[in-house]
Amino acid sequence: MSCRVVEQVCDDLLSLDEGASVQEAAELMASRGQGFLVATREGKVVGLFTEQDLLCRVVGEGRDPAATTLGEASSRELVAVDADCECLRAIAKMHAYHCRRLLVYRGARFLGVVTLSDLANAVAERGNGKDRIVNAFGFVTVALALGVIAAMLFQLPEMMQLAGGLSANR
Repeated sequence: MSCRVVEQVCDDLLSLDEGASVQEAAELMASRGQGFLVATREGKVVGLFTEQDLLCRVVGEGRDPAATTLGEASSRELVAVDADCECLRAIAKMHAYHCRRLLVYRGARFLGVVTLSDLANAVAERGNGKDRIVNAFGFVTVALALGVIAAMLFQLPEMMQLAGGLSANR
């Protein structure tokens, strides 16, 4: 069974209205240990605000976090996937768009956000299961081959005796 994005989606998201200050957003993110939050307008997603946005669009530009709104500093070019998207396809989309987070929707309904690290961990865990199966088959194959070799070695004296008897009859 393949990995699906919906299995990895983070639905316990921090969110603030786009009119909130960047200072409020940074304080909320710091208090909860989160690296991003969702910017909303009337309950709808309008942007993502990340630590990178804080550094580049606020601190790097010398803007006052208390006077800059979340809407002004949030990333607005959002990349989304359908909930049933395969994890590897979602990772490829992140690579193509140079992003580390995707918004996840089922139809028009926003479900949450999925991160690159969550997808990578999920793919790695599923890969480990496949590796165990491959290793088990490999072990069985080697054990059978060693069994055949041992049986042949056990029979070797008799085969040598039989070969010696055949050459004496000629």
